[in-house]
Amino acid sequence: MHAASSRERAELEALGKGGLRYEDWKFEAAPTLPEVLQHYPSLQVPPALLLSQLPVLQQRYYSISSSPHMYPGQIHATVAVVKYRTRGGQGPEHSGVCSNWLNTIKINESVPCFIRTAKNFHLPENSSLPVLMVGPGTGIAPLRSFWQQRQVDIKAGTTSGHPPGDMTLVFGCRQSRVDHIYKEETAQARRDGALTDIYTALSREPGTTKTYVQDIIRQQIPKKVLDLVLKDGGHIYVCGDVTMATDVGETVQRILVEHGGMSVARAEDFINNMKDNNRYHEDIFGVTLKTHEVEDAARKRSPSFISLSEENTSL
Repeated sequence: MHAASSRERAELEALGKGGLRYEDWKFEAAPTLPEVLQHYPSLQVPPALLLSQLPVLQQRYYSISSSPHMYPGQIHATVAVVKYRTRGGQGPEHSGVCSNWLNTIKINESVPCFIRTAKNFHLPENSSLPVLMVGPGTGIAPLRSFWQQRQVDIKAGTTSGHPPGDMTLVFGCRQSRVDHIYKEETAQARRDGALTDIYTALSREPGTTKTYVQDIIRQQIPKKVLDLVLKDGGHIYVCGDVTMATDVGETVQRILVEHGGMSVARAEDFINNMKDNNRYHEDIFGVTLKTHEVEDAARKRSPSFISLSEENTSL
């Protein structure tokens, strides 16, 4: 492999050393192999070497977003069709491989898939315990299966022999008329008694202040969160990207400090203990940050805090 242009050769050698320059280039350009070859036209790559380096297409994991008791014989997935432009919107358009394929297949067409069973991301066995579910965007997927199962249990009268605990949903989207998915379904779940409270954070709603799920938690339900974790033995479920999950975790910690009288260190230990005892559950996906930023974030958190979709029921 050789680049005839000295300028291109110098650039490729610098990128080949890795480090921040490579991370910045990869993050901003997110180049495909054809785009790299187009950007460095003097680069001569033997076809055999090129073919030997092409990676095998990897499986994509999606949370199952339906209850098997409400939809027997079916599996639902909540998928955002990914299309974006690199370089701050000025680069070429990229499309998510699996989401765009799913968006184009015909009804009754076969979809190859497999089931990966959850270990810890499930409702508590004691249905009287309160739960707080936080899931902006498609992070709502596994939470949908939770409220559907609660609806089924209430209808069948199988909620552990006692009234079910509060089930609070904090959802987030950009605009209420654009991407407020499952709005009618969650309203019905509330009428059925499955969902106790529903809060929606709108980050791009015209005429309103940007609001994110962590803002809802901090500003509107701090006492509910405090009682859930300290008094009632409740569970917290967070599903979405790593930045959001970090912000939510820090918000819960802040509530323990400001409203629960804990020190910062004690609050951090308390949350870690909740995770160790399967009371604080995370399903984190869609990591698009630079590698060194993710590593820095991981160093600042406990090893159990980041779980890249390893504990969720997925297909």
